[in-house]
Amino acid sequence: MRKYLKITIVLGLFGIGFFFLFKTYQRYQAKKESEERIQTLQHACFESLNGGQICVDEFDNRKPTVIIYFHPECEHCQYEASEIGRNAQQFEEANMIMITPDDSIKRVETFAAKYHLWEVDNLVVLLDRNQQFLKSFGTAVFPTVFIYGSDRKLLKMYKGEVKIEAIIGSLPPTPPKEGEKKTVKK
Repeated sequence: MRKYLKITIVLGLFGIGFFFLFKTYQRYQAKKESEERIQTLQHACFESLNGGQICVDEFDNRKPTVIIYFHPECEHCQYEASEIGRNAQQFEEANMIMITPDDSIKRVETFAAKYHLWEVDNLVVLLDRNQQFLKSFGTAVFPTVFIYGSDRKLLKMYKGEVKIEAIIGSLPPTPPKEGEKKTVKK
């Protein structure tokens, strides 16, 4: 009887160990696939505050795209939003997209008004009601910043709070507009 009990315990431990090993491998594969997927801006649609659908890959492809995943109650997100509001002119040549899983439109609108985000002409705030962000970008850390070049390739990703200077410094220089000469600062 003891022999069968020992065999059962050993087989049970082996099964549990195999299960955890398999789950770890699955997480590793999912992370690897996610890292590969985010290298190019994905087709992912989110809900606008007025109820329509907006897809992040449909913005002006002549400009870099900055995507910020945030929550209105996150202190680090509040800091980044206030810095974006203060430095709006630094983002004039980029598509600015802020995405939140918060389902309270009133709270999101209050957040955007408090940090002067409505004054940033090229910024849009979207709702992630179906956890699409996690599926498309592989993370749900507040805040997370993705910066894509005009070629839709990932330039930089920041998880957690980041200084506004780092975000601005990660943006590619804007090419001169047609007919404009590029000037070099001395």
